[in-house]
This record gives sequence, C-alpha cells and structure tokens, in this order.
Amino acid sequence: MGRASRRRAERRHTPQPAAASYSGPGTMPLDRYLIRPATQDDDAGAVRRLLEPVEFLDDSMPEEIVDRMRTGWRMPPQFGTATLLVAEDHQTGQIAALAHAIPPVPWVMGMEAGLGRPTCLMMLRSLVELEVVSVDDGARGQGLGHLLVGELVRSYTRQGYEAMLAGIHTHKPHLAPYYAADGFTALAPGAPLDLQLPHGRIRFPAEASMRHLVRPLMPRVSYRGGVLHGLLAGR
Repeated sequence: MGRASRRRAERRHTPQPAAASYSGPGTMPLDRYLIRPATQDDDAGAVRRLLEPVEFLDDSMPEEIVDRMRTGWRMPPQFGTATLLVAEDHQTGQIAALAHAIPPVPWVMGMEAGLGRPTCLMMLRSLVELEVVSVDDGARGQGLGHLLVGELVRSYTRQGYEAMLAGIHTHKPHLAPYYAADGFTALAPGAPLDLQLPHGRIRFPAEASMRHLVRPLMPRVSYRGGVLHGLLAGR
C-alpha cells in the first residue's frame, strides 16, 4: 500500500527540514515486539528492505523516507506532524515492520489561493495520510500491521487530527477488508473523496488505479455517501 502521488510537489511547498528526531507516539512494549518511533540509529537497510516491495506511485518515495529517518527530519510545525513507526523484535533487535503517516501537504497547499493560507494550515492539522504499512514476510500473521495502524490512529487523535486518509491499488482488492478491520471505508475504484468544510466542499481527486480509504478520528466527523463531514467545525 502507498500514497505518494503528489510527493514531488511537496518540495515546492514545504521549507527545507531541520535536523531533529521524528515526532510520534511513545513506545509500546509487546510480548515480542516494541512499537516505537524510528530513530536515526535504526538500520536504514532494514527500513529500505521493508519499503522495496511497496508499490509507491512516486518511485523516489522509499529513499525519501529512509533519508528522513537517517537525518532526523521533522516536518515544520505549521504543516503538521509526520510519523514513522517501527516494530522492533525484542529477541533479535531487528525491525520487523513499519508504518508511515504524513499530512497531505502538496494537495492542501495547492489550494492556498482559493482557500487561504489559514484554512490550509488548519487542514494540515486535521488531515493525515497513512502512506505505507509494511511487514516482513517472517513476521506476518501476528497483527503487527494492525498494531502499527492503531498506534498511529491513537497518536493523531491525541494531537487533534480529525480524519486519516489512505489509498490502495485496485489490483490488490484483498487490502480493502484488511483496512476495514482498522476502521477504514474503501471508496470505489477511481471515486473521488469530497470533504465538507464550514465554508463549502472540496474534492480530493482520485486516480483510476487507486481506491481512497477514509477513517474519521473524531466523533463530530463522519463519512457517508462519498463525503467526509464535520472537518474544521468549530475551529
């Protein structure tokens, strides 16, 4: 699974990052695995191997994620929070799974002229994209992917985010029920996602080869009939 269709444009809208640690939730000890934010000391090769099988729409995205981890990149606060989580095997010390989420900066800031910068910045503190979840073949079947997604959901909910978006390739229909188990609704292939804001409705475009996934994070936000309702209400 991967969402990176507009990532090259991110560099046009986002200032150069400063060196700092990844922001994210605290550690979560499990019987065999530790779910925690990635650090600069983690094995870049192991992270790269987990990203290689993922079908990103932007081929440069795996290396960008690795570089961000290695340099301790942190998103400028006005653009929200990016999080890379890993599952570390207590027994071997190896990274067995990872998940990465980041606000949709290129898409949102591309609407700055129409929505205004204040609204765009509020949206970047309200919406986050789950870009990738990857589990090593030897660690599959233990629920690691669901644990990682669950911890991301908890982290972004605590930060006040209102909805999590994602996407799956249409040639991988088995992923729809997988993410449904994590509370996501899968839209029809190529169907756009409309977002109802206090001042009107905007559209998150879709590609024919992808299916949008959406999960509300706050009680006041709901998804029905192709529309995500309640975003930015009261802000």
